[in-house]
Amino acid sequence: MANLPNEIIVSILSNLPVKSLLRFKCVSKSWCSWISCPKFKLSNQGRQGAIVEVYKGSTRKSFFQSINQQLTLEELNDPFMIGDDETPLERCMFLGSCDGLILINLNQHIYLWNPATRFSTKVLELNRLTDDGYYIRGGLCFDSSKNVYKAVLIMQHQTPSYGGEFVIVASLEDKKWRFLEFPYDIPSVSSGITLHGRLHYKARVEKSYKNNGNNMWERVSSSNQIIYFDPISEEFNMFSVPEPKSNQEENDIVGLGVLNECLCMTRLEDDKGGVEILVMKEYGVKESWTSLFFIRNLEISPSYGFAVPLYMTETGGLALITDDRGNKVVVHNPKNDNMKNIFVEGKTGFRIGPIITYVESLIKPEEYYWSKKRHKQFGKL
Repeated sequence: MANLPNEIIVSILSNLPVKSLLRFKCVSKSWCSWISCPKFKLSNQGRQGAIVEVYKGSTRKSFFQSINQQLTLEELNDPFMIGDDETPLERCMFLGSCDGLILINLNQHIYLWNPATRFSTKVLELNRLTDDGYYIRGGLCFDSSKNVYKAVLIMQHQTPSYGGEFVIVASLEDKKWRFLEFPYDIPSVSSGITLHGRLHYKARVEKSYKNNGNNMWERVSSSNQIIYFDPISEEFNMFSVPEPKSNQEENDIVGLGVLNECLCMTRLEDDKGGVEILVMKEYGVKESWTSLFFIRNLEISPSYGFAVPLYMTETGGLALITDDRGNKVVVHNPKNDNMKNIFVEGKTGFRIGPIITYVESLIKPEEYYWSKKRHKQFGKL
């Protein structure tokens, strides 16, 4: 490759997986400089991955493993292994992912982690995360106007009169939590999916009200919708969804994901079961929602079940996370409509915990590190 122009070498490198690029930094000073440059972008953005929290056997030890394209568990250099056979597990959860970075918390401490590069650093802190009474939906997004990542937490206490329901945001740079106005029903909101820097959520949205007299207003109806958080304006807004089917009053959305850099949604096909997978081919354009395929033999409860797309496999199948009274990962073959269970809780020697998807990247934002000297008044909500 010595005789190739530099731009062609950079183009070739940009199509390689992260693990290869990390090794190739040692080839020469030029290669190391190109790969380390903040402007270096991976061209193959379709290389998606997933991380699953795993509990082995009956032990109390929790660790992370990756789900590879062959849909098998793969060893992962996990800097957050917690618990042991005698010690209770710490409070730990995925809070979101963006640009290959995963936001994760251990007790009140919040870390930023890039599984591909093994980079990790503490970035935030929040005392309320140690309270087991909170149901938390997290999210990580990117404010392009300020070139900074932001964390969003939707907090709902099981005793609202004690802990309340609220939404907060913090820049990973200034590390100050702020309350946000949230005009939707907090208990109905799902975990956030990030695309183009924005966070997207499934939520129940109030449609209309009626006056019961004495200026007392009552909600008449609500519908399943997609809302999004704009990290630049720090506001929540409605997102365009496809029209419901002719035989349905509304979209019964049971999952959001990203497939081939497009927003993806899963909705129930009809009362008899099965789901439809749709992708938004042109972001923000309602008319571009396109049906990808139907999964006839996947039964999902509209009340508590979900089916979240993971990614397309190398053989053209679709991997999904489903939960209908039990975590499992399934893969659907659209060619013959076959469904195969890959990981089922209690049947693989592992107990499966939360799963989060990400896209491999070389991003290593060391400037967000935590320092008590710099942030003495942090996490006082």
